[in-house]
Amino acid sequence: MSLINFEIAPGIDKQNTSKGAENRWIDSTNVRFRYGLPEKIGGWSSLVSDSIVGVVRAQKSFIDTTGNRYIALGTDKFLLLFFEGQLHDITPYDSTRQQTSATLATTDESTSILITAGSAHGASVGDIIQLDSVTLPSGTGLSASNFEDKVYMINTVPSATTFTITSSAAATATVSAGGSTTVEFFFIVGPQKQTYGYGWGVSTWGGTISDAATTTVNEALDNSETTITLTNGNIFPSAGTILIGTELITYTANNTNTNVISGCTRGTNSTTAVAHISNKKVTNYSTTRINRSTVNPTTTKINTRGRGRQANILISSEDLNDTWRFGTLRLEIKPDGGR
Repeated sequence: MSLINFEIAPGIDKQNTSKGAENRWIDSTNVRFRYGLPEKIGGWSSLVSDSIVGVVRAQKSFIDTTGNRYIALGTDKFLLLFFEGQLHDITPYDSTRQQTSATLATTDESTSILITAGSAHGASVGDIIQLDSVTLPSGTGLSASNFEDKVYMINTVPSATTFTITSSAAATATVSAGGSTTVEFFFIVGPQKQTYGYGWGVSTWGGTISDAATTTVNEALDNSETTITLTNGNIFPSAGTILIGTELITYTANNTNTNVISGCTRGTNSTTAVAHISNKKVTNYSTTRINRSTVNPTTTKINTRGRGRQANILISSEDLNDTWRFGTLRLEIKPDGGR
C-alpha cells in the first residue's frame, strides 16, 4: 500500500479535547505557523531577569491618565504588574483567612518549618503565604529576618491546623512549636491546569484542557538521583512515567503529602539521564507509546507500527541554534480487525 498525505490543519485547537480535535494540533511551545506549517521559533530576548512563578493565564496592557504604560500579568499563583522594567507583585491578601496567632517549629539541620495555626486554615499544597510580625522560639539558630515579609509556597499540609514551608536557611536544633507570627494568605486564583470557572478573567473562554498534567521540579537534580521532589505531586498517578526535558523517568511510588516520587529509573526508553535545574517542567508521560525516534536532516522515513482507532504525534527539540519546519505527514494506513 502506498503512502498517503495526512494533512494537519494549522493552529492549535484548545476548544476540543485531545480526542475530539481530529486532524488538528492540540498543544505547542515555542512554535509558530508559517505557510500553514509549524516551525520552531527563532528565539527571543528576556524582558526581565526575574522568573515569573506560575502559569500566565492572561495579560493586559494599559496606560494611566499620566501616560505611564503597564502590563498586568495574571498567573495561577500571582497577579504581577510590569512597569519601567520591573515586575511588581500586586496579588491581594485574602483577609478572611488571616491567622494572627500561628507558631513555628523546626527540625535540626532541616529547612522545613512547621507552622501551626490557631484554627483550621483551609490551606492546600501550593498556596502562597506571607509571614509578618515573626517572633521565633529560642534555640532555632534562625532569625526573624529569615521569615519577616517573605513570601512562601506551602509544601505539605499534615493536618487542618498545620502546614510546612521551606526556609532559606537550615535550623541548628529541633525546637517544638513556639514563638508567634501572622500568616497572610494570598488570594487563591485557581489551579495550574485551566478548568471551568477559574483564573484571571473567569469564564469558559478558551475552553477546557484535559491534556497531560504538568508541574515543576522543586530541587536541582543530578543524573543519578532516584527520588525527586515535585512542586505538586497530587496531579500525578501513584506510579508511572514522567518527562523532564528529553529524559523519561519511571517511578514506583508517589507521596502526595511530601510531593516526592521515588523508586525512579532514570533515562528510560532510550533517553539519557542528565542533570536538571530546579523549576524545570515535569510532564506526566504515563500513556502508551509505540515509538520514539530521532529525526535529523538525513532522515527519510521512520519505520513504526501501531494499531488503534486514534493516535497522537509529539514533535519536540531542545537544541540551541537549530531550525526546522514540519512538512506534510505521510502515513501508510489500512483497515484492521475481524470486521
